[in-house]
Amino acid sequence: MMKLVGQFGSIRARFSIRHLFLFSASALLVIVTYRPYSNNNSPVLSAAVAENADVIDSDHPTSSKECQPVNKIAFMKTHKCASSTIENVLFRHALRENLNVAMPLKGNYLSRTELFNRSSVLNTPWGGLPVDIFTLHNRWNRDQVMALMGPSTFAFSVVRDPVDQFESLYNYMGLRSTYKTDLKGFVRMLRNNQSVIDHKPRGGMGRFGRNQIAFDWGVSPKLFNKDPEIIRERIEQLDDQFELVLIAERMEESLVLLADRLCWPLEYVTHLDLNVRKPERTVQLEEDERQILGNWLNFDTSIYEYFSRRFDDHVARFNTVAGQSDRMEEQVRLLRQSNLQLQERCVIQRVGNEKLRGKFLETHNDTFGYLIQPNKPDCDPYAMSEPAYLRLFREKLTQRAKMALKRNPFLVATSASRSN
Repeated sequence: MMKLVGQFGSIRARFSIRHLFLFSASALLVIVTYRPYSNNNSPVLSAAVAENADVIDSDHPTSSKECQPVNKIAFMKTHKCASSTIENVLFRHALRENLNVAMPLKGNYLSRTELFNRSSVLNTPWGGLPVDIFTLHNRWNRDQVMALMGPSTFAFSVVRDPVDQFESLYNYMGLRSTYKTDLKGFVRMLRNNQSVIDHKPRGGMGRFGRNQIAFDWGVSPKLFNKDPEIIRERIEQLDDQFELVLIAERMEESLVLLADRLCWPLEYVTHLDLNVRKPERTVQLEEDERQILGNWLNFDTSIYEYFSRRFDDHVARFNTVAGQSDRMEEQVRLLRQSNLQLQERCVIQRVGNEKLRGKFLETHNDTFGYLIQPNKPDCDPYAMSEPAYLRLFREKLTQRAKMALKRNPFLVATSASRSN
């Protein structure tokens, strides 16, 4: 009997050791095959890092050595504020880190004239997946964005000189058909009788018009003609909703600050300028015309002035944290060098959108795009159009949702309950 017990114990020990080995090997295989798409796996970054190692100080990208890279990010994309360039930075980050992008069932708007509601994301085949990146056009509703993504989400936006923004919006979005005149004629109408303009509906089925930044940020047009004090209070409320507001005219400084806040190496915000209009598609306004437009765009003018001052404060703090008065200047220099190296390595030529094809083709021929070196596919993400990215992310989300549903059949019901 003692001998039988001893043999059983020996067999059990060998059985346990064998299964422990098999379990360990299986676990290692799962980890290796399922790990997220990391920096080392990315051909985009591996090539960029190799070529820019002497330019980008990626070891200390932020003022704090203790910070952790941020992956939960909400970008309030304002119209005609160089936001396509910023969106491309976020799209590339989503690819690099295998993140989920907030995506409606179709189109490139999460909301149009109504404030954003998370149901536009949740009521999709991928609605049960967690959301990491929020970057498509919408009308801002912070409560709903945070309900979708979580309260620790980093929220930011971008603004531009409102006169330049409106000039771009007027021509790009075809507001001539709304107001039955070109931009200079529009300014004459404002000078002669502003009330005629104010009583016309917004263009683009209500999406485009006066104080576009404020409108995008969820401000009701009913507030546009309120007293300056009420406007100032509303802007201060908006300031509390964003961790950072970038300035389009100071894009390099803006992206340096963004990388710092997100605890990213500077290489992550290396970029090509996207969706830039052709010079012949712009309208040059006289100073008095700019003044008339700026006064009419009162809310946006106040927003721009307020956040320009805030931006100066951010830059000052960025310089003082590390005790370097020229820290921003140095980081901008490095970013410019990195951008130049990217262009030299990847770009054949900047051309009109009508000469582009496939993944690089945008929706509007008034803009420039890039012919990219065909033998360097790691360059493609820097110049890919928004429509191409949307197709790519919808495919990824659909596949991830199918895999998640196999693991958890109750996922659909869960996502439906979250949208209520």
